[in-house]
Amino acid sequence: MSRTEWASASETATAHWRRPWIISSAVVAGVVALVVLVWGLGGFERRTDLLQPTPTGTLITVGPYEFTFVGVTAQKKKDYGDRIYWALTAVGTGRTTGDTSIAPDYGESGLFVSKDVKSGEIHVPESVRYGQGASNTDGSQFTPGLPPIPIRVEFQYAKSYQPADLLQLAVFQLEFTDNSLLGGQDPVWHKTTHAFDYRLPVKVLPEETT
Repeated sequence: MSRTEWASASETATAHWRRPWIISSAVVAGVVALVVLVWGLGGFERRTDLLQPTPTGTLITVGPYEFTFVGVTAQKKKDYGDRIYWALTAVGTGRTTGDTSIAPDYGESGLFVSKDVKSGEIHVPESVRYGQGASNTDGSQFTPGLPPIPIRVEFQYAKSYQPADLLQLAVFQLEFTDNSLLGGQDPVWHKTTHAFDYRLPVKVLPEETT
């Protein structure tokens, strides 16, 4: 192969090597430009259509449950270690529409989340209490076939909490699906990304002294 032929072959090989890199660079640049454009138009702002505004006292259906929430009590308390906190308790009624005893999850993966409208502080519940006495001994589940019973969903806010007029309470929708990795499992109730959005009035109670 002559020197001229060698040079020509090298240039051809280099061109073939560069072409995919140029194409890839163009694709990346296009994606970046699209991301910047969407960002500039507000396309990545938090979706508000996932939250359904729900007036106080509205009856909602969430999977196998019916709930109504009418307000929130706020009370300053101490725990067993003398740590001061605010107990914000969403008050309402609930029941199951199914035919088995059941209770909603209330931890990190549970149905309920609250947000202080003033500060933006967000919490999941510490406890859910059922029944006329609203104590843990009244029952830990809804019994099928019964009318709505009192339910209290308690959140613990920091000592620095300043009582506001409203507390935002989100109650997430459920869907009955098989979410296992390989499928073939019995479907169960799973939390979705959609929620009912209550803005509940807050009533401040006297500080707990014992």
